[in-house]
Amino acid sequence: MPSSHPPDESLVVDIYDQNFRLGTSSTNDEQIREAAAYLDQKMRKIAASRGRGVALELAILAAMEVAEEMLAAKQRRERLLADADERIDRFTQSLESSESPSAPEPE
Repeated sequence: MPSSHPPDESLVVDIYDQNFRLGTSSTNDEQIREAAAYLDQKMRKIAASRGRGVALELAILAAMEVAEEMLAAKQRRERLLADADERIDRFTQSLESSESPSAPEPE
C-alpha cells in the first residue's frame, strides 16, 4: 500500500545530489519518489552526454525532454482513442446492418 504523509508533512527527495522537501498532500510518496528518480536519471544522462553542466541548465534540458515525452504520449493516446472510436463505429455499423430485416425475396 502506498505511503503518504498528512498534508502538513513533506517528503525529502534527492535530485542531482540536491535534497528537496516536497509537500505530499495529494500524491502518494511512491509517485513522488518515482518522479524524482526519473528526473534525476534524465539530468545525469544529459550531464554525461554534455560533460557535466550547471544544475539549472541540466534541469531545464531534462524538463524539455520530459515535456516532449509527455506530448508524444498524449498524441499517441489521442491517436489510439481515435482508432478505437473508428473501430467501434465500424463494428456498430456492421452489427446494425446484420440485424436489419432482409427485404422479402421476390416470388
